Amino acid sequence: MPITAPAPVARLRTKDAFALPEAPDDHLVIRSIQTHPTSGTRLIINAHGKGAPLTMHPEEPVLPIRMLRTFELTCALCPGRARRVLDLVLHGTPHAWVCQACS
Repeated sequence: MPITAPAPVARLRTKDAFALPEAPDDHLVIRSIQTHPTSGTRLIINAHGKGAPLTMHPEEPVLPIRMLRTFELTCALCPGRARRVLDLVLHGTPHAWVCQACS
């Protein structure tokens, strides 16, 4: 299922895009994420276009805009395999796939 609701910031990775709930039109693209050096319960997020990094709790909700992930898929009807890049926000996580030869 596609992601349509807020998600915890801990689900994000480098190059993902998100917005803060209080600024839904301000899309941020992650340059890097790291654990805070003095507070292991916080993340430091560097985003393109932001001068200062954001410090956030891993469970803090954000609005995902783009979350590209690579999946290794096996055809549900034959042993065919494929690697696909899908956007979790638009497509969700695949649960079944049928190759072109079987469709």
